[in-house]
Amino acid sequence: MDEKFYDYSVGLNTPYWIQEVRDGKGRLLWWFSTPMELSFFVTFFFVFLLCLLFAPVIQVITNYSFGLGYLIYLYAPYRLARLYCEFEPDGKKMHVYLSDVLQYGVDFLLNEKIIYQGERIELDEEEIVFEKIKL
Repeated sequence: MDEKFYDYSVGLNTPYWIQEVRDGKGRLLWWFSTPMELSFFVTFFFVFLLCLLFAPVIQVITNYSFGLGYLIYLYAPYRLARLYCEFEPDGKKMHVYLSDVLQYGVDFLLNEKIIYQGERIELDEEEIVFEKIKL
């Protein structure tokens, strides 16, 4: 009989979920019909702060279209937070994927050294002169 071991990575890789918000005395303050990931709230708050940082730009948009600026303050953080939580490019979490893309950009796009036999070396630009010879 083959003994199968339990894979703990499944349990350890699950995100933190929030369905109820309670105060210190245990009273229910807010509840969600479906559990929400903690990373959703963190990302929503971060993007909302970025919107506040770019408030002058959003204010210009609000001056030309009534209500569109306020929609940007709520809808953009919501959609970006949902995208961050739900979208897994190449089977990776979004922050891992973004760090991989950044690392690729630094290693291969910004570093101009050539790779020769697995190591980075400086390219020695030698001038090659072709001479005509009689055969």
